[in-house]
Amino acid sequence: MKSAVIACEVMRYELEMLCENIENTPCLYFLKQGLHDTPKLLKNELQAKIDEVEAANPELTHLVLGYGLCGKGLEGISASRCELVIPRVHDCIPLLIGSVAAHQTEHSRECGTYWFSPGWLTWSVIPYLDNRHGRHNGYIEKYGEEKAKILMTMEDGILAHYTRACLIQWPTLGEAYRKTAAEAAQRSNLPLETIDGDSRYLTALLTGPWDPERFVRIPPGHTICQSIDTTEVMHAGPDHTP
Repeated sequence: MKSAVIACEVMRYELEMLCENIENTPCLYFLKQGLHDTPKLLKNELQAKIDEVEAANPELTHLVLGYGLCGKGLEGISASRCELVIPRVHDCIPLLIGSVAAHQTEHSRECGTYWFSPGWLTWSVIPYLDNRHGRHNGYIEKYGEEKAKILMTMEDGILAHYTRACLIQWPTLGEAYRKTAAEAAQRSNLPLETIDGDSRYLTALLTGPWDPERFVRIPPGHTICQSIDTTEVMHAGPDHTP
């Protein structure tokens, strides 16, 4: 069995750190954060990467995808030769804190959480906050002053739904980002809390075993089907080969 991992770069730091202590680590491939905002783009980019990695590595038997439901951006994706392995999660937070159950516990305790991690801070949170002025000017150029003001109010309304910021802190990672997280929380007008990261889910993603409670396995030639209505999240669709 030979595997490779294709994942969102938001988990790059954690996956690369874990690989330092794992023998015979799989090759890691990353796609840029934010593709899930446009599910069709995520599907196209991920399918292209799967095809590329399969073609370049004929020895591979499994491709592990570091993605969750992600706006159903994985719907219809397939591999021609490798088995696909995908975590049964709605987003990456359970992967970073160890389990779906841990995420559910945190959600029950505080549902309005703006999650921070090294990857989220680097590729999403800080760029979003830093680009506010640029977005405002862009709206003015495209829509005029009045509509720009409305759009910025709508953006601010998104942050208003959050009640706390929470930094997922891993050994050798989280503490280094504590200052950045504190500044981001202050700029978002949110109190900052921390939670310890947990490597169990991501380690299993890298090395197996891919137990059916946490992972779905898609045979070669079959497609990924995703559901937002069930706890199953995703399963194998029919063989798409002629």
